[in-house]
Amino acid sequence: MIAWFRREGEGFTMAPSARRKADEGGKSGGSGWVLVTGASAGIGRELARAFASKGRDLVLLARSHETTTELARELVAKNGVNVKTIPADLSVPGAAQAIFDGLSEKGISVDILVNNAGVLFEGDFSSTPLEDHLRLLQINVVTLTVLSRLFLPSMLQRRSGRILNVASTAAFMPVPRLAAYAAAKAYVLSLTEALSQELRGSGVTATALCPGFTDTSMIRGSRLGQSVPSIMVMSPAAVAELGCAACLAGETICLPGLANKLIASGTPLLPRGLVRAVGGMMTGEGWGRIASAWRAGASRSDKGGSS
Repeated sequence: MIAWFRREGEGFTMAPSARRKADEGGKSGGSGWVLVTGASAGIGRELARAFASKGRDLVLLARSHETTTELARELVAKNGVNVKTIPADLSVPGAAQAIFDGLSEKGISVDILVNNAGVLFEGDFSSTPLEDHLRLLQINVVTLTVLSRLFLPSMLQRRSGRILNVASTAAFMPVPRLAAYAAAKAYVLSLTEALSQELRGSGVTATALCPGFTDTSMIRGSRLGQSVPSIMVMSPAAVAELGCAACLAGETICLPGLANKLIASGTPLLPRGLVRAVGGMMTGEGWGRIASAWRAGASRSDKGGSS
């Protein structure tokens, strides 16, 4: 089911698709729609707000229809944009294809695809249920890949479009107790960088947004969030504003925050043992492990070895 919202007088109207035929190509100038997955909370919700503030019409996709409906009404009232909501569970195989088919049947042209939906399961790899690993991969990797592949050809045909994939600073290093999550985000970053190169000169760009610790329910509800100094935690609104701007500017990688930039730029220069220790620090293993890894790496370097 797709719900349609638009500004009408002083109130809001939710109407069937037949009454929205004239609006299905987007707002002014045929600029197309912005599709945001995982739009009900956190960075996804703030990305929807950021794009709406630019006057862009939105398709909001999330499992929680009630939450996205509230957000849709807010964006219509505040920004005067058109908003469509789609309740969907992206962990279900075939969901991405069904979403693409449904929007295509309605003649909705997606000009900016924001792959934000994602899940995180914290714990040792061996003790995390297999179904959780598979659900994470379905949402964070498979669905993102399918949606990108499905919407990209029409963007190339129009020679206009943007893909914004939400990765993480975890993409730059292995992270114990978040092993599958960090590996999935590394895939997202690598895919986005490769697409960015392939798309050069096409009028279409791909951007990877790589936030660090962000004040979302995903982080607040984890052991990881309890061990992070508050000074290192960014607001989802700040992350989203930077991500939106980077996407519209066609930048390949967006790293919000100085600390995150330092982590990402420094990681390739470090011995792998130290990189693993930095990843361990992110999940509460502490600075002592980093110091030990640094000493071990320095010792091997002095002996002409490699880590």
